[in-house]
Amino acid sequence: MIDIEFRTLRYHNINYDIEVEHYIILANHGHKRNLLSTPNLYLHQKTRSSLQTSKRYATLISKFYRFLSTLPRFKDIHPGDYHVYATNRDIRHWQVYRQEQRVIRHRLRPSSETIFNDACVVLYFFKWLQENDLPSGVKIRLKTWIANFKDRRLLSYIQKKAKQAINTDAIRVLDRKSRQRKPKTLISKRDIHLLISSYPDPVYKCLFKFALATAMRPMELVNFPYMGNGENRHILPYTEMDKDSSTFRYTLIGKGSKTREIIIPAYALDMLDNEYIQTEYSKRAKLYRKKYGHECPLSILFLTNEGVPVRPKMIAEATNYAKKLAAEKEADFKASNIFYHTRKWWPTLMMIQHHNGDGILEKNAEVLDLALAEVLMNQLGHEDFLTTYNHYLVLGRQLVLASKGITYETIHDETINVYRAIEDFSP
Repeated sequence: MIDIEFRTLRYHNINYDIEVEHYIILANHGHKRNLLSTPNLYLHQKTRSSLQTSKRYATLISKFYRFLSTLPRFKDIHPGDYHVYATNRDIRHWQVYRQEQRVIRHRLRPSSETIFNDACVVLYFFKWLQENDLPSGVKIRLKTWIANFKDRRLLSYIQKKAKQAINTDAIRVLDRKSRQRKPKTLISKRDIHLLISSYPDPVYKCLFKFALATAMRPMELVNFPYMGNGENRHILPYTEMDKDSSTFRYTLIGKGSKTREIIIPAYALDMLDNEYIQTEYSKRAKLYRKKYGHECPLSILFLTNEGVPVRPKMIAEATNYAKKLAAEKEADFKASNIFYHTRKWWPTLMMIQHHNGDGILEKNAEVLDLALAEVLMNQLGHEDFLTTYNHYLVLGRQLVLASKGITYETIHDETINVYRAIEDFSP
């Protein structure tokens, strides 16, 4: 197996006159360290707008290339030419190989679904090659790259390769266990309070609560400003904003560099002001100035207790640490809880409000309401009307059924107060 690595690269793009940052892939081959031009051009073109996406794509392409390097026919092929010789069969065999390793280790991860989705990411790379008239042995229109893990012959083959005396249903069993660890409902009130109280830095507590009230992604949250400009020039610390408004419009750049306008409730801005800006921001901004040699830009609000701007990766790491502390406090704290689950409460409560509480249990609630679906999709940044609508219809019904007997006036107003509703609804 050849040594393939990936790392970030930041530079000034003269074509767009902007600073860009994305991951690049390198390979040690023939006593030389080589930049793999073709996948790096792909990463530049497709992932420079999101460092998280760039890392995911670079990781999976690197894993696939490492697998190719173990195949005898790639022994004398330069890694920079792997894309030319790779075939649909190689992508399928890579999926089978990952299942073999999973069965050998008897691990729940990666699940069959993850293995398939990862293969799709690699296939996108080959699709890009085809669209740009670059040579490749992978045929995009053929489905021969898919490994069917429901086929008993393939399961038996994996069992044999893994050299494990286990039932041929092992993969299905592992997948079933893996699915059991996925959240089927909303993160509960108890787990929310436990997780929030476990964050060692209050900035993450405020980010969590702000996400609950806005359904923003971590990558969107960290870019929320201390003071906005342009279309967001009305965004200020809440003490300086119009107290007669219950909601404020906010324009953000989301996933895929797509711009959208969302609703920010006044109570969420008030929470930020009381729990972070007035108590933490000033001293953290001073630490920023000391660390970086200049004033903290007004475009940056969320800083760690060391004066470092919070990034999405830091939110994930802080949440994982807080989860360990929460589990030490309460053994039944759900390990499946993640920061991203904050996005589910706002749309679920909006769905309940739209259907007047118990009305969500009626059959006609299943009829797609385009106006409601558009509101949900815009706030969440989704593109699929039906999937988004049905997902939060199910969650809303679960919540109402689990909370029968309470009144719905608590959320039935112009602005859903997510914090109050969680206290009232969460079983």
